[in-house]
Amino acid sequence: MLPNARASRIRPAPAPDSRPPPRQEAGNKTQKSETRIIIARGDRLQAIHFNPRLMALAGACFVLFSVFYFASTAYLVFRDDWLRRDSGGEAVLRETYEDRISALRNEIERITSRRLVDHATVEQKVEQLLDRQDELGQRQDMLARLTEAARRAGFDVTQPPPLRRDGKQASADTIAVPTVSLASAAGATAGDPLAPLPGTDRIASIETDIAAMETAQDATITELASGVTTRADRISTLLKRVGRKVPRPAAEDDVGGPFVPLPTATEPDRFASGVAVLSAELDRLATVRKVALSLPWSQPIANAPISSGFGARVDPFLGRPAMHTGIDFRAPRNYPARAVAAGRVIAAEWNGGYGNMVDIDHGNGVVTRYGHLDSISVRVGDQVAAGGRIGRVGSTGRSTGPHLHYEIRVDGEAIDPMRFLIAGKEMTRLL
Repeated sequence: MLPNARASRIRPAPAPDSRPPPRQEAGNKTQKSETRIIIARGDRLQAIHFNPRLMALAGACFVLFSVFYFASTAYLVFRDDWLRRDSGGEAVLRETYEDRISALRNEIERITSRRLVDHATVEQKVEQLLDRQDELGQRQDMLARLTEAARRAGFDVTQPPPLRRDGKQASADTIAVPTVSLASAAGATAGDPLAPLPGTDRIASIETDIAAMETAQDATITELASGVTTRADRISTLLKRVGRKVPRPAAEDDVGGPFVPLPTATEPDRFASGVAVLSAELDRLATVRKVALSLPWSQPIANAPISSGFGARVDPFLGRPAMHTGIDFRAPRNYPARAVAAGRVIAAEWNGGYGNMVDIDHGNGVVTRYGHLDSISVRVGDQVAAGGRIGRVGSTGRSTGPHLHYEIRVDGEAIDPMRFLIAGKEMTRLL
């Protein structure tokens, strides 16, 4: 009887009232309507009342929840993709920076290596310049000695300027290994990392100066050797003209050995070759000059007129043809008679038709004779210099008046002094 009892408990719903709702009294607020939901479960009815505000609040909460839900879902869905993209970008960026750093490192190593090579090259060039300077000094000293010998031989040679010995002629600034920075390797304008090292311009200038001086030395040696050769040849020609043999230097006689051609790849030192040639020519010049200086090339009385020449003539005392073995130079009595060349007095005495006579031996079989002297100023054995006074002009012996009889005898035979006097005009300039 339970259903009947449950049914009896449920009150029937009141019939709807057709009357209008009662009006509330003035001054009271109008009552808001509520939403009612009736739920029937079998015979059981349940009413749920909803307030509009609560429903609006619940809807707003639902909307907010939905927004947050979908936003969270979207974040979770797209986060991995974003992370993957971000990781890839960072990797690319990292790789780019690593490549740049690697390139800069390689550039620094290249510049450093280049600078080290440049530094070693500069040091090597400085050492070479110092060696060349020492060699240049030796060459200059040798050239000074050779020019001095040429000056003594009668050449007008300008003495070469002394080489600077202060160490500045072939010196360069100290070259330090440069420190290369990232800025310079990256192309910064602070300075060119591959610019020439300090001092390289001075090295080039010093090389040019040394090369110019070497060229000048070579030219001086060549020119001097040519001049010495020409003069030695000319003196030899004049000696042969007067019948004198030209001895060869001993150095030219004491040589020998098989002929070995110079290899074509070998380039001889121009200066050394020039020095060898010049030394040999100076020796030859000294030899022929020594012979020439001992010969009588000048007149015993300068500018004196010749009253009788060498050769056949009419004898002034007998009026018959006769041989005149010398040259007569007219001069006033007591005028100084001088030796035409250096030599040793071998005769100083009265000698028949020569009157007071002096003979001077000049070596190599050459003897000069001075006759008709008024007085004699030397003795046998005296060494007489060229131009030294041997007596005074007179008219002793077989003579018709004051004059100086002058003879040249070679190996005891009288020759024409004019051969020497004519050649002597040029020989005097060469000696």
